[in-house]
Amino acid sequence: MPEWATIIALVVKYGVWGGIIVAAVIICCLVRVILDEDRSAAWRARVYKAIYGLTGKIEAEKKYIENDVTSRINLARRKMPFAEEYLPRAIKIQWFDAASGETAHIKEDAIVVRLDPAQSEEKNIVVLTDALVKRTSLVGIRHLMKEPLELSMDLNLVKGLLKEIGDRRVLDWFFRNEYQPTVTKSDEIKEWNEKIVEIDERGLFTRLLLVELDNFSKQVTGKAASLEMFEEIVGLVEFLFKIATKAARQDIPLDYVRQHIKIGVILVGETSKVLRRPDLYLKAFAYTMRRQLSSIYVMQFDKELLGYYDPEAYKAFVEETKGLSQEIEQRFQIRKHFELNYVCTDSTGNKRRAKIFHYIPEYFH
Repeated sequence: MPEWATIIALVVKYGVWGGIIVAAVIICCLVRVILDEDRSAAWRARVYKAIYGLTGKIEAEKKYIENDVTSRINLARRKMPFAEEYLPRAIKIQWFDAASGETAHIKEDAIVVRLDPAQSEEKNIVVLTDALVKRTSLVGIRHLMKEPLELSMDLNLVKGLLKEIGDRRVLDWFFRNEYQPTVTKSDEIKEWNEKIVEIDERGLFTRLLLVELDNFSKQVTGKAASLEMFEEIVGLVEFLFKIATKAARQDIPLDYVRQHIKIGVILVGETSKVLRRPDLYLKAFAYTMRRQLSSIYVMQFDKELLGYYDPEAYKAFVEETKGLSQEIEQRFQIRKHFELNYVCTDSTGNKRRAKIFHYIPEYFH
């Protein structure tokens, strides 16, 4: 909705026409909210909260919790990238007399959750987010993974969703009551969690690791779990961890080829190479294509600091990296599955703008 100061300024400046414009904008915003189930739930939560505050009725409290928790989680999930998709929404909340915080599953499209009273809203949000993650992510491969790795992935997915909600109280509750107690259960959980955290901070958790695990699950659906399958998942995590912790000019493997997962990664980040020899990246892509890999990822890292020292070189860097994707598609006639912009933390702790491209060769369509 537009801010009131902006509305008043328009009316004062343009008179009647300003009022008409403002009315049209407000109507458009209202229609958008009404048609968007998650946004309309957020407004319903405000109404039920006010009713509960005035009447103290339990039914109003339940409606407030139902709309507030689900709308905040669903709006957050829409901001969290998972390739071209995001985690499916929790369809409904069903109420129990007890409020133990346990979860149970009913129909395929629904999650039943026991929630606490409205005074424990932080816990409500964490409980439902945890249920959503466990129900809708890593589907088809949970039986392949050992608990420490599975818990680490779940914790970081929940953390990502809660960050998107943007409520520090909820994050504090989660870290104090769920994250820290789980991570410190064993050295093995702690070790796996540290690796997933590094992968996530480079922006590769939902944009690469989960994408490949989703593809892997489609290949192994209906097959009995085996040590080889688990080791293939472990190997992928280790492979991405090495990329995430790569030091400048350090040589590390940039392809991972196993029975089911066959991917190649091209890192575009060294300024001198991009400016002087952009053809090196095209040669790397051609080599990757010849290896008959099922997925090719190109990751570009924006050299923002370069702009302070040499603005012209920075501008040239941006232009060269922008054209690289177009050149790849034209030269190799390859389909781009997705392109995502994001902000990540590099290995030295600095924020960097980045971009990841995912290509799927024709022979795997």
